[in-house]
Amino acid sequence: MYERELEALLPRCFEMYDFMAEHIEQLHHLEPMPDIKWRMAFQSGILSFEHGISSLKLIADGFASSGFALMRPQYESLIRGFWLMHADTDSWFTKLKTAGMVGPNELNKLETPMIADMLKSLDKSDAPAHILNQLKVFRGINNTSFNSFTHSGLIALMSNSTGYQPKLIYDALRNCNAVAAINLQMLSILTGYEEAIEPVRGMHYQFVDCLPIVHA
Repeated sequence: MYERELEALLPRCFEMYDFMAEHIEQLHHLEPMPDIKWRMAFQSGILSFEHGISSLKLIADGFASSGFALMRPQYESLIRGFWLMHADTDSWFTKLKTAGMVGPNELNKLETPMIADMLKSLDKSDAPAHILNQLKVFRGINNTSFNSFTHSGLIALMSNSTGYQPKLIYDALRNCNAVAAINLQMLSILTGYEEAIEPVRGMHYQFVDCLPIVHA
């Protein structure tokens, strides 16, 4: 069971990522708004996209463990982008500016907060509540396996030796496609052009088979 569903899903995921890549290319021509926080958030979104497409390619080529390991940085890059956009980051940016934008020796001192702390900051911000709720649910469901695959833990070790059920891969891909879709929305908003979001709305209908059903 789910072998056929996964076989049908994989090429559709590649089609969705091709759509996103074309849209991002257009966004590069628009560029993010000039404020440094917007530019850094945009770059965080680009990283999220790169992790997502790399994860898909690895899974399609049969390297599921390595593909799963990239799902965490895909998600965390998105959270970091939202944090840069919406949270109160003035004190952090003050440190960034005083470090001279930035030398290698200062990078460790300027790391952004842990993801859990970013989410707490976002709770107090103007970030869209319904998107934050989706991202929290995603983290709650996947965080343990994220840690294991990213750090080559026991779950990753055992799963790699016994193989992966098609349903597990199917569900993981659809969930991470939702992260990719939210990320594309964030990237579009960061340009400051309202019309940039229209293709993203259309994508949700065009690739509904690639995305999980979100219950209100």
